[in-house]
Amino acid sequence: MLGGGNIINPKKIWGELVRIAKEYFDSDREFYSKTKRGVYKIKYVSKDKVVIKKLRGKNDEVVGKKLFLNNFENLKEGKEWNCVPAVRAFLMLHPKIKEKDGVLVYEE
Repeated sequence: MLGGGNIINPKKIWGELVRIAKEYFDSDREFYSKTKRGVYKIKYVSKDKVVIKKLRGKNDEVVGKKLFLNNFENLKEGKEWNCVPAVRAFLMLHPKIKEKDGVLVYEE
């Protein structure tokens, strides 16, 4: 048996984000941007996308499974992922996604 360490499965992380979104949706909870200027709620959740409603704005933001999976390497490697503040705030609800030096990073 080869010891290669833990392999991170981005689909599993997406599933955890969907579960978190459902919890926020079911309890009608708000979440905030880092500066606390942006206030958001989950408007819709499915296995393939999460729609985030800005409470101070007209446009909703969508983060889809495909977008997340395509950008997961950026999270893992600490590279810039130029996403809107609502999506950034949502991703940071996951306990292993943090912001370091202005960049989102997935920490094992």
